[in-house]
Amino acid sequence: MNTWQSVRAEVLERIRSREWPPGELIPTEQELAVQLGCARATVNRALRELADSGIIERRRKVGTRVTSTQSRRTRLEIPAMRQEIEGLGASYNYELTHFEVRPANDQAKKALQLDPGQSLTLVKGQYLANGVPHCCEVIWLNQAVLPPFQRADFEETPALEWLARNVALTTGRFSILAESAVGDCARFLNIADGTPVLTIERANWSDAAPVSFLRRIHPPEHRLISED
Repeated sequence: MNTWQSVRAEVLERIRSREWPPGELIPTEQELAVQLGCARATVNRALRELADSGIIERRRKVGTRVTSTQSRRTRLEIPAMRQEIEGLGASYNYELTHFEVRPANDQAKKALQLDPGQSLTLVKGQYLANGVPHCCEVIWLNQAVLPPFQRADFEETPALEWLARNVALTTGRFSILAESAVGDCARFLNIADGTPVLTIERANWSDAAPVSFLRRIHPPEHRLISED
């Protein structure tokens, strides 16, 4: 236990095994350092990473608690793209463009707190509204914790819809960012590389098991609307 990654893995295992169930306070940094035979700074780094992912909650003078998923709600949700497009009064169309198992990229590893070299299933798709490119989607699926699936499962059904039907997603982390379009997505959206685009990211967990990391890229002037 001499690296923060190994400490993180041990804490995750205790959460997944329900040794520390949702809502329970876990040992202090000092107590964990003694239990695991490592420096307190190493424990601190591991817990910070888990807190950033929403798996644990850290409060000064209270302690560190496993996220209570029963009462936790994510205020911003990513709607099914079919619902969004048809809500605009447009005809919906989805195309699967890529499917492969490969090592997770740096974004997915960081978002899902994965060990180096861990492989995920990469699924890419694109959506059209009235035949016009609406957005492109990249999603990494952790096949180790999901029901069996294959490429054919996503030929007609987008990966996010498949997840909603087959997995109880209990925790999510939602991000919105502005970045520059590049590569296949820029070509699909008919915009030049470097054009500013709206990107939406969502990392999902089922209890403490990392399930998926989604990125949706929308062309300029796209508007995201959330209603309470």
